[in-house]
Amino acid sequence: MYKPNIEVEAGPDGTPASATATTRVAAPTARLWSHILDVDRYPTFVPMISKVRRDGDRVHTHLKFKVAFFSVGFDFVADATYEEGKWLDLRWVSGEPRDLHIRFELADAGEGASTLRASISFDPFSLGWLTKYFLKHHPEIRYGIFPGCAYGLADSMRQAAEKS
Repeated sequence: MYKPNIEVEAGPDGTPASATATTRVAAPTARLWSHILDVDRYPTFVPMISKVRRDGDRVHTHLKFKVAFFSVGFDFVADATYEEGKWLDLRWVSGEPRDLHIRFELADAGEGASTLRASISFDPFSLGWLTKYFLKHHPEIRYGIFPGCAYGLADSMRQAAEKS
């Protein structure tokens, strides 16, 4: 079994500012790429993403975060750029979370497998009063946000590509 690797980059204050998860995918790069590029299908296999609408290179996304008996929604717009079969970059234009940057990079790992790197960064304090409250009173949560998001993105893509 392949063990994923997670790298965390600290910001100027020493707390996590971004993370990259690298994992092996038991699927050829062409199959993995088809899932990465088709952002309209993300709601079917990426947690928290409930709606996506792509308009050319602009991606409109709705996130839904459930906490106990209620849910909170966030919307963001990002511009998509890519190099066919190699990487997809989603960069924040507007909405929440502010300054969002997601990048997927893939490479052939041989024997019908791929290597996937999923990176993410954003401003967690842009996600409303509830997030600010939790981060103020439980600063340790900040250490898990980026690694969890990066691994969640990488593992969602891995599972989707391996199942199809």
